[in-house]
Amino acid sequence: MADWQERITRETDPAIRIEHDVRYALAAPLIRESALWVDLGCGAGLAAADALGPEPVPRALLVDVSEEAAREAADTVPAADTTVVQADLSKSEDLQRVREAVGDATGVITCFETVEHLPSFSPLIEALTELCERFTVLLSVPNDAFWALENPFHETIWGEGSFAELRTLLPADHVVVHQVALHGSAFVVDGDDGTELDMSAETDAGGVPTHFLVAFGPRAQEIAPLAAVTQTDLDEHRRWERQRDSDLAYYNRLYELYVQSQKDLEHVIDEREDFRRYIHDLEDRLGLPRSGGALPPGGTS
Repeated sequence: MADWQERITRETDPAIRIEHDVRYALAAPLIRESALWVDLGCGAGLAAADALGPEPVPRALLVDVSEEAAREAADTVPAADTTVVQADLSKSEDLQRVREAVGDATGVITCFETVEHLPSFSPLIEALTELCERFTVLLSVPNDAFWALENPFHETIWGEGSFAELRTLLPADHVVVHQVALHGSAFVVDGDDGTELDMSAETDAGGVPTHFLVAFGPRAQEIAPLAAVTQTDLDEHRRWERQRDSDLAYYNRLYELYVQSQKDLEHVIDEREDFRRYIHDLEDRLGLPRSGGALPPGGTS
């Protein structure tokens, strides 16, 4: 069952949150060593805050189409200096305001799960390829084609073919990274609380990716393999799934009632039209004016 949740909240399924966390964890070493970190499509900032931890980064420029979300991110993401910019990244004039906020700084730009929401992403890619002389850029798109489901929040559908076309617009020395899903289990000793475990994870380069990432710019070659796991609260997860299933059943029932009401309405209209034709036929035969003020055939005003 698809869960189209495009804004990460604290109630988001842990399996979805960890996907976002690991993307920011991939960028975290570069972010911490950069004079400026620009997060395009920052959302509420929860995944970035989880990956970066409590230690503030030097400077953050948080950009989102929703000013409310960007300001929430500013309160959530640890940074010594934070700037918020509301911008539609598909519009050249908004991207120009982002450029002005960046100024002459150097650093890293993250743009995770944003491109697919843009009706036109050419202005954004053009801006990023200009900035990559001074900024290392990390960008991701989902592998929509694998799931064969249409996400109602996505303006474009992405897969291996469309990602390959995107790569033709990027600098030749860009680095490609595939994000893959992991499943696991762990042993814990009764009474232990918050134990950190060494994780052993094997990955297959031929595995189906959930997302495609690309890095380009001065430090793109420093990107290294990374994995992260999170413990699932089974009680909370079960409640979350049951609530989702309940909501889905409720709205499906509402839709069924709506469809039935439309059919009932069409039936009533058809019956009314049949009755109207019957009455008009009788009125015509009797030489009476038609109901509603219409004149009989051959009548005069």
